[in-house]
Amino acid sequence: MIDEILAKYPNDVKLVIKNFPLSSHKQANKAALYALAAERQGKYIEMYKKIFGNYQQLKKDEDLPLQYAVELGLDIEQMKRDITDPALQDRIQREAAQLKSTGLRMAVPKFLINGVEPPKRDLDTYTGIIDGILKN
Repeated sequence: MIDEILAKYPNDVKLVIKNFPLSSHKQANKAALYALAAERQGKYIEMYKKIFGNYQQLKKDEDLPLQYAVELGLDIEQMKRDITDPALQDRIQREAAQLKSTGLRMAVPKFLINGVEPPKRDLDTYTGIIDGILKN
C-alpha cells in the first residue's frame, strides 16, 4: 500500500522510516542494525523490505540479512563492520524514543500521516487523509 501511495503522490508524499525494534522480538534490534548498515551502502529500502517480508525466517536465523546483502550486491565485510558501529545503535535508540514520546500505542509497523495515526490501514483512508491535507 505504501508503494501505491508513493506512486500516486510522487511529489507530495515523503516516506520517513524510523526504527522501533520491539523487545518482544529478540531479532528485531539486529535486523534494524542490518537495515541501517545497508543504508550506508544505498540499499536501506531493499533490505527493509526483505527483512519485513521474511520476518518469520528471521526468528530462526538473526543473521539472515547477510544472505539478503549478498542478493543485493552489498559489501558483506563492510556490513559486518557497520552493524557493530555504536552510532547505528544510538540512532535506533533515538528513533525509538521519538515514537515513545508520542504516547501512541507501541506496535510496528506504525504509520503516521503528518504525525497522526490514521484510524484504519487501507488505501482509501490514507488517500482521503492525504487529499484533505493537499487541498488545504
